[in-house]
Amino acid sequence: MFDDKFIASAKKLISFISKNTFDSITQRTPYYHMGATITDSVLQAGLNYSHVVYPRILKLLKEFPDYKTTCDFIILMQIFPLNDLISWRNEKKLERIKKLSWFFYNNKIENEDQLATWLNDKNNLPKLAQIEGIGPKTIDYLKMLSGSQAIAVDRHLFKFLELANITVKTYQEANAIYCKVAEMLKISQYELDRKIWLFMSNSKA
Repeated sequence: MFDDKFIASAKKLISFISKNTFDSITQRTPYYHMGATITDSVLQAGLNYSHVVYPRILKLLKEFPDYKTTCDFIILMQIFPLNDLISWRNEKKLERIKKLSWFFYNNKIENEDQLATWLNDKNNLPKLAQIEGIGPKTIDYLKMLSGSQAIAVDRHLFKFLELANITVKTYQEANAIYCKVAEMLKISQYELDRKIWLFMSNSKA
């Protein structure tokens, strides 16, 4: 629950937001292509999204539009090497994509709607977090990719808090403040996340 400190931080962030101008955005819809969803969730960490990640997602969507389910993606990886499918050489992320694909398959998650339902059960999240490299931010990002409301606090959103002179110690603390701000502003969590992410991506701060 929120104590006075969190409420004060949320109000401070709202005040800072009001002093800036943000691009308008539309609600994100899932890819409805689990290969794209899984690949996006793994590649996004620490990479330039527009120039590095999204072109690879677009490649999967355009070249293999009929391979929509988790099972389809696993079959596709057996037909073509994954490094060729997404033009990627880093073995660690390639292995993570494979592990996440099999994890979803073994948990009977074949599409984004099923993924959203599964992620909505908090009892499932510790199992997902056992996969190396899958932390709270990636889990929140998977929620967003599957069409659920979430805020994935990355370096851009942490920097925005810093610019607002708000100090946080953990991911969970930052996430809680952003979620409270979305509630107080009566906007979706995705809208808040995306507006700030775009603002910071285009900023020289």
